[in-house]
Amino acid sequence: MKDKFKKVVGYFAIRTGTMNIVCDGDACVIAGSQKALNSYISKLMGDNPVDYSIKKTRYGEILQGMRMGGVYTFDNKAYNKFLPLAKADGMPFAEFKIENDPKPHKNAVRLMRIKWFDTA
Repeated sequence: MKDKFKKVVGYFAIRTGTMNIVCDGDACVIAGSQKALNSYISKLMGDNPVDYSIKKTRYGEILQGMRMGGVYTFDNKAYNKFLPLAKADGMPFAEFKIENDPKPHKNAVRLMRIKWFDTA
């Protein structure tokens, strides 16, 4: 099913006029909505979201990036879109669920970090 590679998982952001992608450390942030990504830009980068271009990212693009050594962090909404596609491809991922665990502070951002490990 090649269409799964075209499924939108979420959004990422690039600072306009640069190659700077919104990251959490060295991991590209993938948000489940544009609104959430605007919030992450403010919280993680300390920048104004209007200075960034927000773009959709598809499962195939993320998979290709991971195979080339890219690391991603997903918010809960984006991870819940990514996980079934990855599992269908036979990738062994754990489910990421946030229970009633309070955030350590009001501006905390919860992200799940994913990296490709070649087991062959």
